[in-house]
Amino acid sequence: MLRAGRFRHRLLDDSFLKTQGPWAYACLQPFLNLWRQRHLSDVEIVAAYIFIFSFLRRPKDFLGGVHHAFAVPDSSSPSLRSDEFVDVLRTVLPAPLQNAKSLQRFAAATPFVDHFCSLSWRSIPLAVPRSLVAWREGLYPLDLLTDVPTPEEVLDMQARGRRCLSMLIEKEQILNFVEEGRDVLGFIVHDLIHADHFFADSEKAQAQILFCQRLRILAQMPTIQQMLYNDTLFRGEFHYLMSDMNSVPLHLLKTLKAILLGFYKRKEGLSMAESLPAQIEQEFSHFFTQALRPWNFTPEQLSAAQRLNTPHYQGRDDGDLLTRALSINFHDEPLNIC
Repeated sequence: MLRAGRFRHRLLDDSFLKTQGPWAYACLQPFLNLWRQRHLSDVEIVAAYIFIFSFLRRPKDFLGGVHHAFAVPDSSSPSLRSDEFVDVLRTVLPAPLQNAKSLQRFAAATPFVDHFCSLSWRSIPLAVPRSLVAWREGLYPLDLLTDVPTPEEVLDMQARGRRCLSMLIEKEQILNFVEEGRDVLGFIVHDLIHADHFFADSEKAQAQILFCQRLRILAQMPTIQQMLYNDTLFRGEFHYLMSDMNSVPLHLLKTLKAILLGFYKRKEGLSMAESLPAQIEQEFSHFFTQALRPWNFTPEQLSAAQRLNTPHYQGRDDGDLLTRALSINFHDEPLNIC
């Protein structure tokens, strides 16, 4: 059995985009039409999308064997069977690929998504089919988009307990690299992996949602808005924290402090390894205290936060204190990830 794939941000190379990109675009059209007519679900169109690119990328060996990493519940009301999918796909494939032996694996009257999610795929981690199953079962609240949302939009979704998937379908997008040099297959695979990281542990998901709610308040503060405008490096790092970083809240808080400190050091012409002058250090400490106001820390918790990323950090004691402070149990605000 093929080992579950390890994800690379770029799954399609320049040669694929030039030679197979037009075919990928053509192969998608009948399925996109069915989806627009509501004959396919969002989960089914995403599975079809990934299948088409994966098959055209490696038509002989894109599939592995059945995995046993997680159970795939039977579809309650599938719209698309595997054999129907293959029949439609063959009508739009280039002639040399229409009778590819690998397609026979899907020539059965089984629900397409069930079959898709039961297999391992080359270069596609198991987090991808796991997210598709959890999405279909209503466990992962995901929104399917056909564009790339802004970091602010992603943060807003996460603060509401949701994540998004970007399925890019315009021909120009399919034939070129898009955001940060990613291809369209790598983009949606990346989003599905992040969805699994975000929602797999419900307790951690709740804590991350709470952090996003506080970060959204911070991001709207005039001082932060001015920093985003003035410093492109800060903007990139802060946007990454807002929209593309999955971790436990304590690590997110450490990252937030490092990003804010980096802004101050660049303003003073210092490297990250250099220390701020005493007066500027005091200014930063005051600023960081103000930045933490959305979290409603107690004085003890605030002192622990100020010690983050410094030699004065008190290890497990501070870590446990802040982890509890960042927990849902320390706040009255109810959260709902569904």
